[in-house]
Amino acid sequence: MGNKHTNTIGNTSLSLFQFRLLVIIGTALLGSFMIADLALVPDAVSDIYITSRLYLQLPVCIAFLLASFHPQFSKFYQMALAVTMLLLTFINYWLILMCWQMEAFAFPYEGTVMYSLFTLFVFRMSFKYSVPYSLIVLIGFASIVLTEPIYGNKTAVSLGFVVVGLIVGLLGVLQIERALKQLSKANKKLNRLSQIDHLTGIYNRRTFEARFSEQLSLQNRSGNCICVFIIDLDYFKGYNDGYGHVKGDNIIKLQASNLTKVFRRSSDIVARYGGEEFVVVSTQVTQEQCLELANNIINQWQELKEPHGKVAGQHYVTCSVGFYLEQINPDSDKISMVKKADKALYQAKEKGRNCFVQYTQ
Repeated sequence: MGNKHTNTIGNTSLSLFQFRLLVIIGTALLGSFMIADLALVPDAVSDIYITSRLYLQLPVCIAFLLASFHPQFSKFYQMALAVTMLLLTFINYWLILMCWQMEAFAFPYEGTVMYSLFTLFVFRMSFKYSVPYSLIVLIGFASIVLTEPIYGNKTAVSLGFVVVGLIVGLLGVLQIERALKQLSKANKKLNRLSQIDHLTGIYNRRTFEARFSEQLSLQNRSGNCICVFIIDLDYFKGYNDGYGHVKGDNIIKLQASNLTKVFRRSSDIVARYGGEEFVVVSTQVTQEQCLELANNIINQWQELKEPHGKVAGQHYVTCSVGFYLEQINPDSDKISMVKKADKALYQAKEKGRNCFVQYTQ
């Protein structure tokens, strides 16, 4: 991931900007709690308290924030989050133990649950990391309260509160992850539907425009050639009126299928341009290859011999092809390229259809 604010980190919906803001807010909250806590703890342990917050926890928070500037931070985010929050939690455990051993003061344990909920929900720890994280937090707390009578006859209640808090947190993370996965699947489906022509299953015109722009930019850097093909079914209106719209749709789908068989490279852009008209963009091709591709488009219909017969002299379904080949340079323009391919298509129609024409200056 890059450092742009729109990028998310660690398979979460958090951007780097949001993450850094949360760390700063969390650190500020930690600092604000010191005012209340120092009024609560005995004077004898106030130095221990200040040490735990200013000299132990604060550096951990700063280190976590600085780590986010590493270019690979997104890849180790979950691990860094787990290590950071465990350090903060066990520093808190150390404080609880010191307060008890030095002054028999039962420092509140609720911060343990607060740290965990902040980790699971605010920083979006994944369920994969949440389970071992929660177990380590629980084991650490249990080892303190079961070996030292810090909370007296409320030990079982305190331990139970932490257990329940962690379980609720884990269940919440699991439910959120499931909901986010379902939402992600739905978004991908919607995104695909927005890119695909519903009848043919190939790209629609909007997607063609976007992908063509991408290819122009890419090929401009390398100076490669791009060929634009415009394909139109011959006398389609007569076929559609004569056989009906259902069969007309089938012929359109068949044309799309034919094109995807001719243009099989992942870089080829095959799209329905509108009605019975299709457009294809093929990159890094020679003139000889373009001639062969155009010829293959024509030959497919000649081999299929789909009956037409609704227009005089048109016994089978055919198509016409116009194409334009250009070596890409900074002045290349997709609108101009499509127009030239379209002019070639018009010339193919004038020549009698069922043929291809290359646009030449």
